[in-house]
Amino acid sequence: MIFTRPRSIIALFVTAAIFIAGAVSLSAGAVAHPTDPTDRATATSSTSIWGNSKPTGASLDTDKKAVELGTKFTPTTNGRVTAIRFYKVTGQTGVHTGSIWAADGTRLAKVTFKNESAAGWQTATLSKPLTVKSGSSYVVSYRVPAGGRYAATENFSGKSSSSVLAVSKRNSGFYTYSSAGSHPRSQWRSSQYWADVTFVKNGAEKVVVPEKPEPTATPTPTVPPVPPTAPPTASTSGFPTRTSAGLPSGWEPTKQVSGNYYVRKAGAVVEDLRITNGTIVIEAANVTVRRVQFVGSSLVNGAGPTCFPNVLIEDSEFTANGTTRDNDSPVIQFGGYTARNIVIDGVPEGLRVGGSDIGCGPVTVADSFIRVKSPDVCTDGWHGDGIQGYGGDKLTVRNTTLIMDVVDDCYGTAPFFYPKNQGNTAVDIDGLLVGGSSGYPFRSGMPGPVKNLNVIEGSWVYGPVDVNCSVVSAFQAQVVTLDSAGQPVSTGKTIACAGQGN
Repeated sequence: MIFTRPRSIIALFVTAAIFIAGAVSLSAGAVAHPTDPTDRATATSSTSIWGNSKPTGASLDTDKKAVELGTKFTPTTNGRVTAIRFYKVTGQTGVHTGSIWAADGTRLAKVTFKNESAAGWQTATLSKPLTVKSGSSYVVSYRVPAGGRYAATENFSGKSSSSVLAVSKRNSGFYTYSSAGSHPRSQWRSSQYWADVTFVKNGAEKVVVPEKPEPTATPTPTVPPVPPTAPPTASTSGFPTRTSAGLPSGWEPTKQVSGNYYVRKAGAVVEDLRITNGTIVIEAANVTVRRVQFVGSSLVNGAGPTCFPNVLIEDSEFTANGTTRDNDSPVIQFGGYTARNIVIDGVPEGLRVGGSDIGCGPVTVADSFIRVKSPDVCTDGWHGDGIQGYGGDKLTVRNTTLIMDVVDDCYGTAPFFYPKNQGNTAVDIDGLLVGGSSGYPFRSGMPGPVKNLNVIEGSWVYGPVDVNCSVVSAFQAQVVTLDSAGQPVSTGKTIACAGQGN
């Protein structure tokens, strides 16, 4: 069974949630109702995101961690949110709280659900309606306590039932495993968690926001803007290894952070940093992340309402910290970035390319070494990849090594996985070394050239490649072994284009 749970990004996609500390709650002491409430003065004009029917595919997830689950929505007219809702399936337990978040992570409202029914839509009315603005994005969420579990639908691709509350067709569900009071910013396989609001149209009113919120605990870089440069088109130094790529020899950090780190200044350069058990969250364009050591940590661009262009991650290293699990999130996501000369080693998930529906943009991976490994805790099946596209824009790969290490028969998906049935667009591959242990080390359903593909001998169960050959503009691959320096040595066996690229 493919699991539908969110991935624990921090450490993404993680939990990638940094919020304004001490944000003022605008409501408290709300009363919950098992049925859909209405504002008596405007009962005939109220609407919700998902309506009152049971959501498509909603089922009880096996995840038992405490988690904040949300839906991002954008009103198409000015109005008021009068209540927070969520869909409950049989088996969910515990006390739930609901929140509404502005795009910058400020919590605008909070309620506690009371008198819940065993299943169905649960609703908590705000003590004071929250005015929201047409065209502005918000996240409505509810908090699940440890052991409480929740309803989820993986691979959701649908629209809001309301004409005035717009949601992204594939990527409107968000989550965070961070402590209570954290804005959900991470995603997992287009999962929807069925948080909702009751909304009433009204006049053009100003959005209510907390006054004088406290600054984030994490400092914002203040260095002058330095746009990232383009990645190299080719390399003559061989394929990267664990010791040749990543942080410079003898490197030491000049700054250390435990927890999350916001980058909000366009053109900022974050460098010589060690971040532990956190996420660097990109919220500005042209950001460079250079010589950063991610210990049990990740980087997210595009976990909120939009992505930011031209993010460069270079000369950096991503490693695990403690026990890894089969629901851990990718260490970099979702799009609009270049990863150059990086090392990813010993984590269950490598790079995610996605967010094409919110304009994340293309991704380039160059001169990098990526080795994903079976998680230490493998209970519900591991679906790991070195690079995976899910709603991804064009992916360019140059001179990169992807290895998948399988332990105790806990198998992942593939070192390289860019299928045709996950909303991806195109690839341009010239220089890729793949191996480890999987059904097919290289899986692609995308148009574009695939050249200089090297598949390590004996690293597959079914075959070396699974490719949608009808759309590939060029294909050149071979079977190789590795020499003592970790470089490919041809066996003389070429690989023909084969498969469907599913």
